[in-house]
Amino acid sequence: MRERAIAEYHELLASDEGLGAELFARLRGSMRARRLLYGEREIGVSLRPHLLERAQYERLRHASEMLAAAFERLSEAMTREPALMGRVGMSDLEVKYALVEPGYRCPAVTTRLDAFVRGAEVKFVEYNAENPSSLVDQAALNEVGFEVGAMRRFAERYRLRGFNPEAALLASLVETYGEWGGHGRVPNVAVVDWDGLPTRHEFELLRAYFAARGVPTIVCSPDELEYDGRTLRRGDFRVDLVYKRVIIHELLTLCGESHPLLRAYREGRVCLVNSFRCKPLHKKAAFELLTDEAAAGWLTAEESEVVGATVPWTRRFAERRTTRGGESVDLVEHVRQGRASFVLKPNDDYGGRGLVLGAAVDESAWDEAIAHALAGDYVVQEAVELHMETFPVYGADAWCLQPMYVDTNPFLFRGRVEGAMVRLSDSPVVNVTSGGGEAGLFVLEERLGN
Repeated sequence: MRERAIAEYHELLASDEGLGAELFARLRGSMRARRLLYGEREIGVSLRPHLLERAQYERLRHASEMLAAAFERLSEAMTREPALMGRVGMSDLEVKYALVEPGYRCPAVTTRLDAFVRGAEVKFVEYNAENPSSLVDQAALNEVGFEVGAMRRFAERYRLRGFNPEAALLASLVETYGEWGGHGRVPNVAVVDWDGLPTRHEFELLRAYFAARGVPTIVCSPDELEYDGRTLRRGDFRVDLVYKRVIIHELLTLCGESHPLLRAYREGRVCLVNSFRCKPLHKKAAFELLTDEAAAGWLTAEESEVVGATVPWTRRFAERRTTRGGESVDLVEHVRQGRASFVLKPNDDYGGRGLVLGAAVDESAWDEAIAHALAGDYVVQEAVELHMETFPVYGADAWCLQPMYVDTNPFLFRGRVEGAMVRLSDSPVVNVTSGGGEAGLFVLEERLGN
């Protein structure tokens, strides 16, 4: 059904005489009005949403939730055996705060898996276990899409299912606050990150969404917080729950342990989401602890099966011996000789920075990448086979069908999936920070009529 639906959609576009500069300007204006921006750039680049069949989405949902459960088991193992945190590259200070009791069960309340979906196959390449971005984009991009006549006519032919990650986020924050000790009270929420970031638009949208539903919310930087030994505040605003968007290693490094937020957290005076316990799961080397043969003892049989089918072999990169496919290998030489099969990426960074695809560079550049990785903290991961899909991409006054790389990145809230971030790029490094764009998402439930 999916191939037929996409072909029909493109036919509707081809016959739509309203496609032109005026409509494209209106679409960009709608994105600006909804603050669908990364910095000053509109994030939407396609005239159609990403479409998945129901069975594809259900496979993605099931695999994501199984993997989230596997990560939760891994977190429990790390809390019992803190030496495991060293294996994924945690600093002593990060370990110290990961061992602070957060006051609730989930090591990571709101997360995102980065995935590629093709046919019946799902492959996960990263776990964004620190609070992920772009939660507000999906539903709003879907709304903007209905300004395209072809989209309105398409919706008359197919029953489409959309998602509301903002609602799932708010519900998960309120539930977590209750578990922490809120006892049914409505929390005062602070969305906390540095000033001047390109993601600031999202924070303001979340503030407005929460406030409209009776949850008082502010957006502030770490520098604005104060703590008197009992209450965390920003000015006159009492902060019960911090929706932490600042990156943990930046907070620890730049603010120090005397910072009001860190003091309030250590003393159990504020509910922090996600807690510092998410950090070892966010390290890309956590995938090693899932794909190592020894990991089977931490996981259920079903979790092990999902990991084996969906998670590429990953190792923290160093001069060492390890196993691949049951055989012992010299890791560096194995990676050097198998250049086209591997990706090198920083263990704890974001935005596609530092990522090197072996298949995209020559032997000399690969040797340089290996030397650079050995001098830093990197992982090597078995490369996932990428495929391009045709999307109707538009500019100032024209549109065309263009092959694009697309990833489908499910959001999880307390381990349950609600929708996904969809990114498009003409580069195999599919990332908005690196210049890519986004698309809406619908699940094709059924065709209406003939």
